[in-house]
Amino acid sequence: MARNVTVQQIVDQAQILTQDPDHFLATEAQYVSFVSDEYTRLYAAYVAAEPDRFRTETTITGISGTSAYALPSDWLGTIGVDHVSGSVRESLRRLSESDRNRYISGQGQSRAYRIIGTNVVLYPSPNTGDSFTHIYIPTAPAISSTATTLDCRLGHERYLQLCVARMLLNSENSYDGRWDAEIAKTEAELKQEANYRYFQDVARIQSEDEAWKRNWPYQWPYGGGRW
Repeated sequence: MARNVTVQQIVDQAQILTQDPDHFLATEAQYVSFVSDEYTRLYAAYVAAEPDRFRTETTITGISGTSAYALPSDWLGTIGVDHVSGSVRESLRRLSESDRNRYISGQGQSRAYRIIGTNVVLYPSPNTGDSFTHIYIPTAPAISSTATTLDCRLGHERYLQLCVARMLLNSENSYDGRWDAEIAKTEAELKQEANYRYFQDVARIQSEDEAWKRNWPYQWPYGGGRW
């Protein structure tokens, strides 16, 4: 479960760490800005370790003759695009660079997509009214208020407090490295978790997928013959 803290709690503890109870070193707004900068780094580590936890979806409705649709304003990365028909969803494949000309000037039910610039592009151009779901990971939220609640998944509020305090003292040219080891330890743990997911989860998912596809009766429904 998430362990949520407010930005105000982070700021209060950072003030204690820097011995700045009266905002002599930085204003409240500056502290909030530091929290926003440091939380972006923590959020990136969370996404690397557990992207499914942050995934969200938006709907694309096909317009005849239009293939490019603007990415969401909070887009960070695409997980996939599904064609939706009632309760049935079919994954579009991500078009490889070598296949980029396959659907040029075509129109019909889209079978593939690419991310080009600030658009998700469907191939071929979809029929009017066709529905698609764009599954993506949003970027880190911009923080502008002490009332904002942050997801500090494993009690990482301490990490944020130290990073904010270090940033402030660095800006004053008075940081002596006192928290570097603790900050580095947390970052190493997050990197280790991300590496574990990359090497272990992918292998496990692939092995389960192969079992479903190859071995009766554990085959995927609707056309075991495609393999």
